[in-house]
Amino acid sequence: MVRDATAKTGLAIEQAGIQTTEDRFPLAIYKPASLKNAEISLRLNAAGGKSDQGGGVAVRLRSPQNYYLVQLDVLRDRVLFSRVSNGASEEIIGIDADIALHSWHTLTVRAKDDEFVVSLDGIWMFTAFDTTLSQAGRIALWTEGDSITRFDQIEIAPLP
Repeated sequence: MVRDATAKTGLAIEQAGIQTTEDRFPLAIYKPASLKNAEISLRLNAAGGKSDQGGGVAVRLRSPQNYYLVQLDVLRDRVLFSRVSNGASEEIIGIDADIALHSWHTLTVRAKDDEFVVSLDGIWMFTAFDTTLSQAGRIALWTEGDSITRFDQIEIAPLP
């Protein structure tokens, strides 16, 4: 936790990487719930990083090597939905979006069965479909490499 006057409560969760290798993906795993269908909403702020900038949320996380990922990539101005399987990431869909460094963005992911609806700052970005990870799993905050990313206002709502 860090003090951040721009966060809603004045505090934010900060994940700061110092390693610059491409295979470093820190996860802050929320262990109290294991969900298949849920709506996750959070605010994130890409506060820095040299080779990587951004962050996201992992859903249906079965292990640190197996999960779905919704990621904001500030360097490429893209919102991405990927499947991570045995540690290898495969992009399912990506779309261009205005993602500013040092600015708060609200990311919402609605995972229902094989459908994933992603919104950024209240605007629908895309709907993706995948059946590979069909079991319940954990939810986690995600960053890459040397990204410095802050998170606040994390809401997790189970869906029927």
